[in-house]
Amino acid sequence: MTEIFTMPDIGEGMAEGDITSWLVKVGDVVAMDDPVAEVQNDKLLQEILSPYAGKVTHLYVDAGTTVEVGDPLIEFDGSGTPDTGSDEKTVVETTAPSSEDEVPLVTSDDTTQMVKVANGHVLAMPSVRHLAFEKGIDLTTVTPTGRHGHVTLSDVESFNKENVSESQAVAPVEVATQQGTKPNDITPKAPEVLHEGRQPMTPTRRAIAKAMGAQNATIPSVTNFDSVEVSKLVAHRSSFKAQAQADGVRLTYLAYAVKALAATAKKFPEINASVDMDTNEIIYHEDVNMGIAVNAPSGLYVPVIMHADQKSILTIAKEIVELSEAVREGSITSQQMRGSTITISNLGSARGTWFTPIINGKEVAILGLGTIVKEPMIDENDDIVVGQNMKLSLSYDHRLIDGMLGQAALNYLKQLLADPAYMLMEV
Repeated sequence: MTEIFTMPDIGEGMAEGDITSWLVKVGDVVAMDDPVAEVQNDKLLQEILSPYAGKVTHLYVDAGTTVEVGDPLIEFDGSGTPDTGSDEKTVVETTAPSSEDEVPLVTSDDTTQMVKVANGHVLAMPSVRHLAFEKGIDLTTVTPTGRHGHVTLSDVESFNKENVSESQAVAPVEVATQQGTKPNDITPKAPEVLHEGRQPMTPTRRAIAKAMGAQNATIPSVTNFDSVEVSKLVAHRSSFKAQAQADGVRLTYLAYAVKALAATAKKFPEINASVDMDTNEIIYHEDVNMGIAVNAPSGLYVPVIMHADQKSILTIAKEIVELSEAVREGSITSQQMRGSTITISNLGSARGTWFTPIINGKEVAILGLGTIVKEPMIDENDDIVVGQNMKLSLSYDHRLIDGMLGQAALNYLKQLLADPAYMLMEV
């Protein structure tokens, strides 16, 4: 019985996705729920699982192709029933290679052997490719230990650098000397050749570029910049940091900011909304689901803290750590990336100050969180004292939010951040 596996929707309203790499090839026998491909949509890279068991008889597209949801991906010549675990499945190829184009013997129980697929493509996640690029390592020389012959991060990290071929090393740039040149010996020179390096975008970077371009082009945004004196907030965190650590929670300023912004969104529902220009309607979200921008070697991801307005600062802090680790380990799921209604982008840990964050998805506001800097300030007695100022940047959709409203929301946020006691009274 022949079955056709079509492109599934792995995200919210996903229309298309890139086949980053195939995890199977023609002739492989797979079971139901075996991973068969890596797909990149607008938000994340994810393995897709086979709904069928059987032998792969045709792959409709090459790796790197953009496929619309519902288009055919794989043809199976199988029963369409769960696999029984026969020996046929465990051996991918059992014959010795007879030419350069043939592959070495590979079994699922012996993944430490060098694996090359028929077209010479190495199976590796974008984050692995990025790390290999940074280290100057040719992935085809790395022995994979991952599932289905994937090269893993640990494979690259443990790779013996002595194996790096000399041809990969960057050749030193020759600089012509001009010793002995006299002022009158000036002769016309050929235009200097510009040296540049080109590298294909990773699927994640392509997705980010596509999303940022579309959002920046369609949302007329304004950014208000401000700062708030947060000495009381710094003291509060210092008082509870050790206690939180004892409970297994890493208490960060971001957790306070999430709580404060969630409270601000409840007081100013316009910043926790969406604009539907097709129907000329404003959608006010009852829940405050906070997206938090997290950087990873492969790109930027925005996992979501659901119902942030209903959670304690310690609970939020714990979820921030869990979601950030999932992003950096590559285990973040599409479910954890869905449903945000407002977002925070934090450059404080990188000592960033003010910036212009781009509004995420269908939201109308995003808070840019900068670093806390000791600066001179004048107190209520007109004395110059040292204050601790946190930098804030609030970008908002000007179709819905005017400058006065944006600043009013920012002022309220500043009140909450300036005094955690006030935050407890208002939240």
